[in-house]
Amino acid sequence: MSNSVQQPNIWILIEALALIGEEAIRSRDGLETGGILLGTDDGQEVVIRHAGGPGPKARLESNRFLRDLNHAQQLAELAWKEDQSQWIGEWHTHPSGDLTPSNYDLEAYARHLHDPELSFKRFLTIIVVLTPTGEITAAAWVVDQETALPVPVAVADDHVGHPRKSIAER
Repeated sequence: MSNSVQQPNIWILIEALALIGEEAIRSRDGLETGGILLGTDDGQEVVIRHAGGPGPKARLESNRFLRDLNHAQQLAELAWKEDQSQWIGEWHTHPSGDLTPSNYDLEAYARHLHDPELSFKRFLTIIVVLTPTGEITAAAWVVDQETALPVPVAVADDHVGHPRKSIAER
């Protein structure tokens, strides 16, 4: 595989990160959970402005989750009205403790990337793990049609340009 993914600067607003943390704690039951990431991607910089939960009709399993599509669509419509945020990726937990995308994950991302209606050039994913001590750790990945690369994500207070720290340091 070639290394064709351009590594953008990635920011996540603290409110989106907080929602991911709150939802991720629910995976203590051994089931994956997750949701969509909404924001902007101008090719050089990705800003995650909103994160969603799985939704009330999601299917949570030990090695995958299937989001509630109606719930995700409603979140996307609200985010678009608020600040023109679009679907740029997803986050989910791995109860196994592995911070890398699984084969199932990579197949799902490939389907998104090949779907002409979605028009993805790349897909952002954040994988979240609860440690045995109950702490949360995460890793972000940028995926295109040829490769997946781990990428750093900086946390911003309420707008881009005011970083706090990397999600790996939280």
